[in-house]
Amino acid sequence: MTRQRAQIVSMLALCLIAGCATHRTDVVVFLGIPESESSDRGPVGLINGQPCQIKNVSAVSETTYEEYERAKLAGKVLAEETHGSSVYFAIKENRDVRFDNASAWVEVIERFKTKRP
Repeated sequence: MTRQRAQIVSMLALCLIAGCATHRTDVVVFLGIPESESSDRGPVGLINGQPCQIKNVSAVSETTYEEYERAKLAGKVLAEETHGSSVYFAIKENRDVRFDNASAWVEVIERFKTKRP
C-alpha cells in the first residue's frame, strides 16, 4: 500500500471512529416511536382550506410526577416504561376532530415523561 493510500485509509478510519463517538444512543423509543416524533396516521381533512392530518400518537411531553400519579390512580395510563430515572407513560383519548368538510372521531395517544422523585 502506498503512503498516500495508507493516509487515506487512516483518515477514513478516524472519521468512522469519530462518527461512532458522536452517534446518539440516548434516544428513547416509547410505543415504537422515538420520543421526539409523532405519528401521522390519523385522518386527513381541510381546515380553512388547508390539508390537515391528525397526529394519533403525540411526541413525548414532560409533566409532573403528581400528574402521572393522578392518571395512574384514575386508570387512564395505557402503557408505561421506565428509562433511567424517568417514567414514560401514555394516555388514550377519543376526540371529535372537526374539519371544514367533515368531522372524525379519532383515537389519540398522548405520551408523557416525568422524573421519579
